[in-house]
Amino acid sequence: MKRTRQLHLWIGMICSVFILIQSVTGLLLSEKWLTGASEGPPQGMMQTMNAGNQAGLAQGQNQNQDQSQGQGTSQGQTQGQMQGQMQGQRPFPGGGAGPGGQAGVTGFIKNLHEGRIGNTNVKWLVDLTAISMIVLTVTGITLSIKTLRAQSMQRKRRRSAAQEA
Repeated sequence: MKRTRQLHLWIGMICSVFILIQSVTGLLLSEKWLTGASEGPPQGMMQTMNAGNQAGLAQGQNQNQDQSQGQGTSQGQTQGQMQGQMQGQRPFPGGGAGPGGQAGVTGFIKNLHEGRIGNTNVKWLVDLTAISMIVLTVTGITLSIKTLRAQSMQRKRRRSAAQEA
């Protein structure tokens, strides 16, 4: 039983470090203002992004007139999407739905990590969970360190008592 407790203690200590890192970095990614970054692009940046997308689409339409079978339109749309991606826009709005709108389990998981369940915004719940994990992990590490210190002190007392006897 004692070895099981020791094993549990050490595995818990090691895993707690990784859980703490995951929780802190997840919270920082979720709440961009914690790192000093703004939540979204400034208003002027949005106009620039929209202008870039429109320019890409217009270029594709011009190429479409020059080329046959509509290849220019698809190239222009692709260029507009690429410009949007480079400037921070997502190519597939809807949080996880890729081409064809197939969200499935992957889309659900991505939405859940972004703080959405269906159309409901539960970002506050994700943040609260991350903060709770941070608190639980830090207190767990603290208790584990206290336990290890107490065990060390107990071993020292036993050794000194055995040497005196």
